[in-house]
Amino acid sequence: MSRNYGIGSRDMAAAGRMIVARKFHGGYQSKYDIGQRWGYFSKWAAEQGVKKMENVTPEIVIEYGQQLQRELDAGERKSSSASKNYVSAVNTVLKLVIGDEWKTVRPGKDCGIQKRLYIPVESKAMTEATHQTAQRVVGDRISCLLGLQRAFGLRFKESCLLNPKQALKEAVKQGRITLKAGTKGGKRRCVPCRPGGITALENAVSVQNGRSMIPKNRLYGDFRRECYEQAKIAGISFHPERHAYAQERYAEITSAPSPVDAGWSRKERILHLSIYLKVSKEDAKIIDHDARLQISIELGHNRTGITNAYLG
Repeated sequence: MSRNYGIGSRDMAAAGRMIVARKFHGGYQSKYDIGQRWGYFSKWAAEQGVKKMENVTPEIVIEYGQQLQRELDAGERKSSSASKNYVSAVNTVLKLVIGDEWKTVRPGKDCGIQKRLYIPVESKAMTEATHQTAQRVVGDRISCLLGLQRAFGLRFKESCLLNPKQALKEAVKQGRITLKAGTKGGKRRCVPCRPGGITALENAVSVQNGRSMIPKNRLYGDFRRECYEQAKIAGISFHPERHAYAQERYAEITSAPSPVDAGWSRKERILHLSIYLKVSKEDAKIIDHDARLQISIELGHNRTGITNAYLG
């Protein structure tokens, strides 16, 4: 039998769409949605080194669901129901292909996909002390990734695919870095080089041995898995560095702590900010909005609502 169970395409995403078109008993929109979600999974799986259906296991799908939950926690996905639908689409395709041989992966129980708390009451940022301790515990390369994520607010994948040598030249010359590889939706964005940014880039350059932070001749998926395993052993995760960036930037832009860092409730944050800055509530509201918009752009979101998850 040829690749992808002989469906008719060597491309896993295309093979999934083909089997849905042939065997799924549903309307056009349902078939389209399942095909699109399967395509998203196929792209993610390829990054992990899985490029044909025969190699897709329940463990791989569970890992995929856990990644969706991390994106949900980070505010990069709008609802837990949508994330569950993405996992369910994978189950649907594989059931159509191999029937009862496929062990269904449960989005909630197996992957831990749960509703997100949109406005946290406690800061999720990694403290400076924890950051420094983590950098001593993990290997040099992962230590540099943590430094880049904290200095520039990078997602894990963005920090892995960054070319530090190129970024360092740009930072020295223009006071910013341009992100291209690994960004959400492939959207290019510029991030200011703040105090500590040059040092983070120089440290990264010192361990770089390829075109990015991924070791030469290594696949992103394998490297990512290794990094997450080391982080788990060290008792940390990567995304809190992005939270730290957002909260530090809020303080830099507004000259006031972020609401979640200060312990201000969402409802009363503008009142507290006006008192802290000694300005009117109207001015405080504008200051808060402008800061959130700027931070959302730097994080690669471009909408202020997403900053609730970072700033409170």
